[in-house]
Amino acid sequence: MPGIFVSRVSRVALAAVAIAAIATMGGRAPAGAVGFAWATPHGRAMPRAGIVPPRNPPRNIPPDPNFYSYCAIGALDNTATCNSKVLQAIDRARGTEPIGPLRFSLAKFLKLSVADQLFVIADLERVSRGEPPMAALTAQLDKSAQVGAEANDDPSFAARRLSGGTQVRAWGSNWAGGSENALGSDDGWMYDDGFGSHNGGCTSPTAAECWGHRDNILRVWPGDLTGCTAADAQLVMGAAYAKSSKWDTSFAEIFVAACGPRPDGEVYTWAEAQAAIGLG
Repeated sequence: MPGIFVSRVSRVALAAVAIAAIATMGGRAPAGAVGFAWATPHGRAMPRAGIVPPRNPPRNIPPDPNFYSYCAIGALDNTATCNSKVLQAIDRARGTEPIGPLRFSLAKFLKLSVADQLFVIADLERVSRGEPPMAALTAQLDKSAQVGAEANDDPSFAARRLSGGTQVRAWGSNWAGGSENALGSDDGWMYDDGFGSHNGGCTSPTAAECWGHRDNILRVWPGDLTGCTAADAQLVMGAAYAKSSKWDTSFAEIFVAACGPRPDGEVYTWAEAQAAIGLG
């Protein structure tokens, strides 16, 4: 869908949220619900914690500390100084839900590519709330995300099947321009996405796209995978970064719920990510 941009002092913009239900369902994908059985990363039931779809935070949470003062302007900033301040702001925002701070090695996280960082932080937000992780980045979805990043817009996805034949049931995507890094994008998408934020689709307090970026990250996709066995239920993702002549930085990600065999072309898995950032 076309991006709608809001220029703020921090030079951050979020495109209007893209989300679609595919196959026989049609219409807008559900905002999220409980009751769909999933295998958890550690093979045991995990309670849903914090604020999860269809619920959303009651207000935006501006970054505290204000990491803009510690990060480079007009460029990707993957320094420990900048990212440590962003992570502090994220953890402070998480404390309002309440949910504990994220626990991982920031030094190891910063060694990852930007695309892998987007994947990792999305999954950390998901699993810390009892949501199933996105299983992997795939080459096919990374390509879609790259197109979105280079166009300064939400990635889109027209295919009805993933590589390998898995049937696509639904997808959603996020874009951010002008944010400092992957963690900065996560802060905007997750904690500052309601009315009065940089969310270009949230044009009124009751607009459907308010908190839509957050919903995409935390969505469980149960209704879209109705009738799909746990073994065939696939959650996969694409992520990308590009330099932007308009916004300086451009970050994009796409989430897909599919039914069928494990998709081909996995380029980075959640298991690999956990080992890379020092999770037990």
